[in-house]
Amino acid sequence: MQSTTHIASINIGKIREFPLAGNIVRTAFFKDPVNRKIEAGPLGLSGDEQADPTVHGGWDKAVYAYPGEHYPSWERTLGKDRLSWGSFGENLTIQGLTEEQVYIGDTFAIGDALLQVTQPRSPCYKLQIRFDRPDAVALFVREGHPGWYFSVLKSGSISPGDLVSLTDRKQEAITIADVWALSFKRQARPVTLQQIEALEQLPAFWKERIYSFAGRSPAR
Repeated sequence: MQSTTHIASINIGKIREFPLAGNIVRTAFFKDPVNRKIEAGPLGLSGDEQADPTVHGGWDKAVYAYPGEHYPSWERTLGKDRLSWGSFGENLTIQGLTEEQVYIGDTFAIGDALLQVTQPRSPCYKLQIRFDRPDAVALFVREGHPGWYFSVLKSGSISPGDLVSLTDRKQEAITIADVWALSFKRQARPVTLQQIEALEQLPAFWKERIYSFAGRSPAR
């Protein structure tokens, strides 16, 4: 982890409506950078909205972070000269930290807030709307850069440019990148399944997916 790890951009969005496959879809996926302090609370950032709270937001998906390091690769893949921060629906664009360096349960201090890593972001069909490509979800899975969700352990204000400082690491076995790979690309070994099952912060959805991909059932 780089000592200069920081918030490159804070991004929030309002619910908007878009046509998709003959239907009207409500989404707040489109996020715009804001150049001011924002309050981070248990259900997310002040001023940010979620169109479908059954799959977005909530205490274990309060704040979505995405590494700025992935933007150049995406610009090449999508044939874009430049993608603006927030293009992947993230609340926080972070520089200096990637999925391979972030472990489930890691706690970070950002501004006055304390945030804990809970899970990767599952690919959403609304990527198709954002990039006007029917293969956007498949590309997201192929690229393997999901970003991650934070829960907010301590509410507080955060600002663009704030340092992202690791304050606690509960385990050093399973990263965000591992959860993603074990869900889509690589079967988990029995010892890894035991490590996955022991992760208190990782929601059951991901545990069940990893066990299913490995041809097993979660321990009960």
